[in-house]
Amino acid sequence: MKNMKGVRLRVRDSSTDVLPERYGVRRKPRKYLLPIPASYFVAVLCFLFFVFVVIVLVERKLPTPLRLVDAPSNPESFIAERAMNHLMRLTDIGPRTTGSYENEVLAIKFFEEEISHIMDQAKPVHRVQVDIQKTSGAFPLHFLDGMTNVYRNVQNVIVRVSAKHSESPHSLLVNCHFDTVSGSPGGSDDGASCAIMLEILQIITQLDQPLKHNLILLFNGAEENLMQASHGFITQHKWANEVRAFVNLEACGAGGREILFQAGPRHPWMMQTYSESVPYPYASSLAQEIFQSGVIPGDTDFRIFRDFGHVSGLDFAWSKNGYVYHTKFDNVRQIPLGTLQRTGDNILALTKGLVNNDKMANTEKYASGNLVFFDFLGAFVIRWSEGTAMLINTLAVAVSIYCLFKNMKASVTRDMEYTVYVRQLAISSSVAIGSLLLILLANFLIALTLTALGRSMSWFARPVWIFFLYICPTLFVPMVLLLLVSRWQRSVVTSAWTLFQLYSDGYQILWTLILLICTVLRIRSGFIALLWIFFTIIENFCRTLLFRHWRGGKWLLLHVAALLLPFTQCLYLILAATSLYVPIMGRIGAGNNAEVIVSLLIGIKFGLLFTCIVPLILLVKNPDRVLSMLSGLFLIAVGLLILTPLGFPYSADPAAPAPQRFMIAHADRTFHDEAGNVKHHDTGYWVVNMDQNSPHTVKSLVSEMTHMQLVDQDCVQQVYCGMPYLMPALSFIWKTHWIPGPPPLISLPTTLYLNKSEMISHDHKRLTFTITGPDHIGVILSPVQGVVLGHWSLYEQERPAGPKWNGRDTYFIYYAYASDPGPWTFSIDLKGPRLSNRTTVDMAVTSHFMHGPAQVGVRFRRFLLQFPPWTDITAWTATYASWKF
Repeated sequence: MKNMKGVRLRVRDSSTDVLPERYGVRRKPRKYLLPIPASYFVAVLCFLFFVFVVIVLVERKLPTPLRLVDAPSNPESFIAERAMNHLMRLTDIGPRTTGSYENEVLAIKFFEEEISHIMDQAKPVHRVQVDIQKTSGAFPLHFLDGMTNVYRNVQNVIVRVSAKHSESPHSLLVNCHFDTVSGSPGGSDDGASCAIMLEILQIITQLDQPLKHNLILLFNGAEENLMQASHGFITQHKWANEVRAFVNLEACGAGGREILFQAGPRHPWMMQTYSESVPYPYASSLAQEIFQSGVIPGDTDFRIFRDFGHVSGLDFAWSKNGYVYHTKFDNVRQIPLGTLQRTGDNILALTKGLVNNDKMANTEKYASGNLVFFDFLGAFVIRWSEGTAMLINTLAVAVSIYCLFKNMKASVTRDMEYTVYVRQLAISSSVAIGSLLLILLANFLIALTLTALGRSMSWFARPVWIFFLYICPTLFVPMVLLLLVSRWQRSVVTSAWTLFQLYSDGYQILWTLILLICTVLRIRSGFIALLWIFFTIIENFCRTLLFRHWRGGKWLLLHVAALLLPFTQCLYLILAATSLYVPIMGRIGAGNNAEVIVSLLIGIKFGLLFTCIVPLILLVKNPDRVLSMLSGLFLIAVGLLILTPLGFPYSADPAAPAPQRFMIAHADRTFHDEAGNVKHHDTGYWVVNMDQNSPHTVKSLVSEMTHMQLVDQDCVQQVYCGMPYLMPALSFIWKTHWIPGPPPLISLPTTLYLNKSEMISHDHKRLTFTITGPDHIGVILSPVQGVVLGHWSLYEQERPAGPKWNGRDTYFIYYAYASDPGPWTFSIDLKGPRLSNRTTVDMAVTSHFMHGPAQVGVRFRRFLLQFPPWTDITAWTATYASWKF
């Protein structure tokens, strides 16, 4: 090589983002100045939308159903068509309210016939026993505001399958319920579960090998009556003591996939059996924590078996298409054969796995902590114990902090001083956290604007509106914030890559804090933060150790690939949660702004989901193009909502109903004074407004609505059904109306007799009452100031109190009988000073005619016929009377 004088070779480190300082710090080569074209970023968004489509397709995929012609070649397989035939015969009976002829006679007859037919075909190795239980009892139920549940003669159909020659003392319980709410055929809730269990009974009794442990199938007849029948079984039945584990089948929607949303307490071996045996897993400890938090208005028999039977189990429910839940639309047309096949295959496999599991013989030996669990796109279940979660989370937090320091060291060495970097990282972290708050504020303001314009809940029947109204702003708002703040930061941070790294680390700090909080508070759904941190760490190490010279499109590909799995898993969970709570917004009460609730839920969920995308805007050459696209989609959507009827929230389409719900009671109210004289009496319609658009959506269609009066929230007679009150689960629905109207036709008067008032001591008074009336009765007690409720004759356990009224305790007793009506006598003990010569307690009795000819009279029916077809009304006749004793 010739020696070339005057020529000096300059070798530039390709890992740096800017030219050496002698070339001028502010003079950056175009290659490294905002290196990602806007088209690349749009391509990433399109790819993520493709991921969304794939997840939707995975959620909707159902197995091919087996039909009756397939039965001979599949003797041990679940036959969906046979289960559907059971379901059609059961729903043909009609609504099956506890106490009705349909529930107490026709449904019982249906099960007796079907089970008898199955028993006749059972293989001789099995011993099959059937028992029809009539049970009575009482128990406290801490559900929302709390209540006392009293029941008489509710019915259970119980089947027990055991080995004929070597019977086990241990049993697996599988439970469903055949009763329904008033007016609903109960196709999904819970007729389909009954059909699935009948088909499982058919298959189990045709096996050539006997079961290792016993199988008890409980068809209970009073779950909708606040879980009375399951309590009667687990506390009183002769087979209850042998139950070692249970599987509960429920529904809060129709069709789709059944989700395992409650497991335990303890006994992780059951979750292990589930993950190893079922062909189509769908489970989440996140769903369990959400449900058990009380955010979702509802409960299942899982609570009864857990709290009163002290047994661990698994709780399953359909959650898709919650629009039909507890409505007239809950029929067989809403349940595809593929759904029955999927759920049947899973529950059959799980039942076999549990009932033949050796751990059933000594379940306490395998009792340990709860599990963190979730499925990945329905393919398999990932699970670990709480103890393991603590260890993994702690390690992840430590490694995350190490990566943050490593990134800081690299940037300080290359671009800036230590104190400057720390200051900029603090700014970026604050902006990351502030961006979430700004998202919530923006979505909140959008929701309030739509509410003010009368365009709320447009997404109820068409959830696609959520994308345009709230998801687009959730991506747009933090991008704008980052671009604005970064303009000021560029005077200090000379590299776009370093600025991007600062904000990526800022969001990583956010996720690390979330994981740390979840670990300290033992929140199992912290696995979501763990996923983000774990894959961010992987990306960090890959970028610094293996691909440190990648920039532009290659680096973008690495970033998307590294975070694709946590993005996919979190989007999978978000979409499942969204499909659950959107229909729930139609039954949370008019006093709660559903538009605001959805906007905030979408904001926080997608705001966290987009933390992997938002910092990329700092590397885009033309970010205005991206922002214009997002803002344009939002503005077009708002324009369509305002100017067209596309945003009407409800649908009467039988194939895809999305009804507006009402609960209306034709009521007779009587108020007595201290002397027992009537001081006020009126009749009319009590309208419970189930969503924020009620009742103004129908006000112009129903003539009587012009005379509505808002019910006083603070009056205990009206909060606890001063218009009649069906159950305390409705206490969150406080915005109701009273419409004066004609008197209802009361076929059976409700009476309250004070049988005896006796002084036990100078500060102890006992009142004994007898009540007669229909098969659904509520009693409200409120001792006066200075007087407390002591013992009562209902049961020995604690007496749960409801909400305070004027500073006084209130107690709600729900009483129901399924058959053999008779007077109900009970006593209460009151304690306090001067009990003998003053009023000591306010007492009210409500009666509810929930079925039969007395449910809706002629005048009431005429009133109901004015409501449009896109509404669903739970209607009944009721009375209310209050006294002072």
